[in-house]
Amino acid sequence: MLETNVVRWTSKITGNARRGLIDQALACFLQMRHAGIEPNAITYSVTISVCAQSARPSLGTSLHCLILKKGFSNQLFVSSGLISMYSKHDCIKEARFLFDDMPERDDAAWNSMIAGYSQRGLNEEAWGLFCSIINSRENWKLLVKDFTLATVLKACGGLGCSRIGKCVHGYAVKIGFDSDLFVSVSTIHMYCKCGILDLARRVFDQIENKDIVAWNTMITGYAQNCYEEEAIELFYQMEFEGFKPNDTTFCCVLNASTAMSDSAVGRCFHAKVLKLGCSMDVFVATALVDMYSKFYDIKDVERAFGEMSKRNLVSFNALITGFSLRGKYEQALRVYSELQSEGMEPDSFTFVGLFSAFSVYGTVVEGAQVHVHTIKFGLDSDISVGNSIVNLYSKCGLSDSALEAFESINGPNSACWAGIISGFTQNGEGEKALVQFCKMHKLFDKTDEFSSSSVIKAVSSWVVVEQGRHLHAHVMKSGLDRTIYVGSALIDMYSKCGMVEDAWKVLSVMPEKNAVSWNSMITGYAQNGFCKEALLLFQEMTSSGILPTAVTFVGILFACSHAGLVEEGRNFYNLMVNYYGIPASMEHCTCMVDLLGRAGYLEEAEAFLLNSSFSKEPGIWGSLLSACRIHKNSDVGSRAAQHCLFLDPHSSSSYTNLSNMYASKELWSEASRIRALMKEMGVEKEPGCSWIETLRFGVQ
Repeated sequence: MLETNVVRWTSKITGNARRGLIDQALACFLQMRHAGIEPNAITYSVTISVCAQSARPSLGTSLHCLILKKGFSNQLFVSSGLISMYSKHDCIKEARFLFDDMPERDDAAWNSMIAGYSQRGLNEEAWGLFCSIINSRENWKLLVKDFTLATVLKACGGLGCSRIGKCVHGYAVKIGFDSDLFVSVSTIHMYCKCGILDLARRVFDQIENKDIVAWNTMITGYAQNCYEEEAIELFYQMEFEGFKPNDTTFCCVLNASTAMSDSAVGRCFHAKVLKLGCSMDVFVATALVDMYSKFYDIKDVERAFGEMSKRNLVSFNALITGFSLRGKYEQALRVYSELQSEGMEPDSFTFVGLFSAFSVYGTVVEGAQVHVHTIKFGLDSDISVGNSIVNLYSKCGLSDSALEAFESINGPNSACWAGIISGFTQNGEGEKALVQFCKMHKLFDKTDEFSSSSVIKAVSSWVVVEQGRHLHAHVMKSGLDRTIYVGSALIDMYSKCGMVEDAWKVLSVMPEKNAVSWNSMITGYAQNGFCKEALLLFQEMTSSGILPTAVTFVGILFACSHAGLVEEGRNFYNLMVNYYGIPASMEHCTCMVDLLGRAGYLEEAEAFLLNSSFSKEPGIWGSLLSACRIHKNSDVGSRAAQHCLFLDPHSSSSYTNLSNMYASKELWSEASRIRALMKEMGVEKEPGCSWIETLRFGVQ
C-alpha cells in the first residue's frame, strides 16, 4: 500500500512538472513528506529535475542534503540528475565535485557533466572530459551517445578549432553516428562556427531525412559567415522541397537580406512573414525592424515596430539603433523614454545605440544626461558603453571628459585604449595620446594596429622624427608595420617629416595596399614637391585595380598646382567628376582655384569659384586673393577681397593680403584705407610661432 502511495505521489509530481507547474510540483513533494510517505529514488530523480527548472538554487541544495541523509546519493541516475541541476544553476564547481566523488559513472553522468561545461561556455573542459572517456575506458563506445557527440561538437564550435572538431566528427563516423540527424546537425553547426562552409554543406547534403532544424542550421551558418546570397538561395531551395519556414528561418534570412543592395529582397521576406502568420513573433518582428534600419528606411522601421503585438528589450534596442544610424537622436531618446515607461531596464546595447546617435551630430548635452543614466544603472564601466561615451566626448572635443569616462571602464580592452588614443589624436593632443599608448604598452605585451596607427598619427601631427622612428621600431618588432592601417600611418608620418624615401620604403614592403595607403604616399609626394612621382604613382594605383577616392584627387590636384601643370590639373578634375563620378569637395575647389591662380588664370579661377558649390567659403576666396597679390591683379583681387570681408570680416589675412596688393601697385591711399579699416574692425594680425625637436629637451 505504501509503495502504491509513493507511485501515486510521484506521478502527481511528474504531471505538474510536465505542465510547467514548478511550484505545484514542489508543493506535492512537501505534502508527500508531511503525509509520512517516504520518497524513493525515482521520486527524488523527478524532484531534482523540477528543482533544476526552478529559479531558486537553494531548493536544489536542500534536496541534495535530504538525498544524502536518506542514502540515495549512491544511485547513479540520482547523482546524474544532481550534476545536471547544479550545472543549470551555474554551480559548475559543485557539479564537478559531485561527478568526481561518484565511485562509478554511467553515460548519463558523463553526458550531464559534459553538457554542463558546454552550456556554460567552458568548451575546453567539455573537450577534456570527452577525451577522458576515450582514453580511460575500454568500453567508451557504450558511454558515447548521440547527445554526447552533439554536445562535444558544440564545444568544438565554441572553441573555433576545426582540427578538434574533425576528430570528433571522425569518432562519430567510426561508431556509426554520422547518419544520426541530431549529430549531423551539430556537425554542421560546428563547421559553420569554424568557418568551413564547404564541409558543413557536404554534411548537410548527405542528410537523407532533413528536418527544419537542419535547414535552419545551414542557412544560419551561411548568413553568419557573410555568405548571404547562399543563405537566401538555400531558403528558396528549402521551400521548393516542401519545407515550411518557421520563425528561426525568417530571422536568419531577414538578417541575410541586409547585405543586399536594396531592401527589395527583405520586403519579399516580409511578405512571406505576413502570409505565414509569423509577424506576431517578437524575434521575427525585431528582425524586420533591424532589416529596415540598415536600409535607413525609417518609415518602415517605425511601422514594423508599431505593428508588434509584443515587444521586448531587444525590439526597443533595434529601433534605437535604427534611429541612431540616421543620427535621429531625438527619436532615439523618445524610444528610450518609452522603454523605461514600460518597466524595462536598459542594457549595454541600449546605451551604445543612444551614444551612436549623439555622436553623429555631436549633441554633447543630451549625451551627458544619458551618461548619468549609465552611472545610475551601473553600466558606465561596461566596455562597449564606456567606449561609446569616450567616442562621443572625443568627437565633441572634450578630451578630459573622454579620459574620465575611459578611466571608469572596468578592465578596458585594446579597443578601449585605441579609442582614447584616437580621441586625443583627433583633438590635436598628441602628447596625451603618446602617454596613453605608453600606459597601454605596459599592460599589453602586444599592441594592436588601431592603437598603433592612432599614436603614429599623433606623432605625425607634431612632425617629430625621433618619436616616429621609435614607434616604427616598436611596430616592426610586433609585426604590425606591414598592416594596412599602421603602414598607411607610417607613410603619412614620414611624409609630413619630409622623409619621402622612408615613406616609399614602407609602401613598397606592404604586402597589401588599399586606397588609404596609396593616398598617403601620393599626398606625401605632392606636399614635398615630388609632383612627377605623385602623378606616376596615381597611374600605378589605378593599374593595380584600386579605385581612386576623393582624397586621391586632392593629392593629385595639389601636385598639379605646385608644379604649374594647369592643363593636367583640368584633365584630372574632369576625370574625377565625369569618369569616376566623385563630386567635387571644398578641398578640390580650393586646389583648382590655387592651380589657376598660381598660373595667372585669375579670371578663370574667379569664374570657376562663382560656378562651384563653395562660393560662400571665405577660405577659397582668400586663396584667390593671395594669387591676385602675387600677380598684382587689383581688379580680381578687390572683388575677391569683398567676398572675403563679407563672409569673414574678422580674418586678418584678408586685410593684410589686400593691403599688400595695393602697396605693390603703389596705391598707398588704398593700402592705408584697408589698414585703417582693419584697425576700426578691431582685427589684429595673429603672431606667428614655430617649434623644433631637440635631442635633449624634446619638442620646444
